[in-house]
Amino acid sequence: MSILPNWASLYLQRLQLDRKSPSLSYLSELCRAHLQTFPYENVSKLLFFRAGKHAIPSPEEYVQNAISHHFGGTCMTNNHSFLALLRALGFSGNLVLPGGGHAAILIDGPDTGETPVYVDTGATAPIFEPIHFLEEGNHARSFGTVSMDLTKSPDHPEHYRFTRYENGKVAIPPWDFHPNERKELSDLTEVIRSSFLPDAFFLNRLHIHRFQLEQDRFVVLKNNTLQLGYSDGTNQITTLHTVSDIEAAVADEMQLPLLPVREAVEILLERGIDIFAAPKKEEVPLENEALVLKENSALDLLV
Repeated sequence: MSILPNWASLYLQRLQLDRKSPSLSYLSELCRAHLQTFPYENVSKLLFFRAGKHAIPSPEEYVQNAISHHFGGTCMTNNHSFLALLRALGFSGNLVLPGGGHAAILIDGPDTGETPVYVDTGATAPIFEPIHFLEEGNHARSFGTVSMDLTKSPDHPEHYRFTRYENGKVAIPPWDFHPNERKELSDLTEVIRSSFLPDAFFLNRLHIHRFQLEQDRFVVLKNNTLQLGYSDGTNQITTLHTVSDIEAAVADEMQLPLLPVREAVEILLERGIDIFAAPKKEEVPLENEALVLKENSALDLLV
């Protein structure tokens, strides 16, 4: 095997995994570890926005940000760096854009099977192992009250549909994609630009999500609401009343003490957004980099 770049070695150390030859079982280990190690969060996005850095971090920056600040990222940030790691480890694959704005990964064989597999560390969904979505079978994944499915699209021949559910109900309109429409980060300039517009969804709220399978749960913070969701379907929901409460929850429940949530709340306040106030805008539970929030209207998808 070739020598790994330093950032990739640090990445594996962060995941607490050894290097192995590419295989389906190893890819499953990587997916499972990633969803528990790197949070889905928009704290970093808010800080990047204020600093005028409207770009996706490089894998080197991504790993260092995780070490220094407990950053993860939203879908493009998490999946871009995860794909870079997978390629460094000998896997072959590309990004895809379900719905035109969500970034996911397709990994090709032969190491993982005869057909591509779907990988996604940026959907706050329980995709703990790759999905052979082109093959017959049940491609649903569930954890407590949250689930997802990959099916053939009823609207577009040869397309596939990603659907996320909460409490058995469709959380947002499903996302379609064609498995041959592969992308690199350089193809996503417009989607990235849209995600840093002032009214972009993740510049107008606080959102942090992390799976903690050793405790049989996920933890999610949406503005000032903390939810602990367990695999048996039970949920504990707590309203947090101060920034100190949020800092304590992120440090103690999420085990992310270095994540600068106070600074993120301050950035939102500077922009006129009080996360402790009653919601004034429509929200959706699943993240998409190109979602834009509008007053009294549905969420539009900018392609």
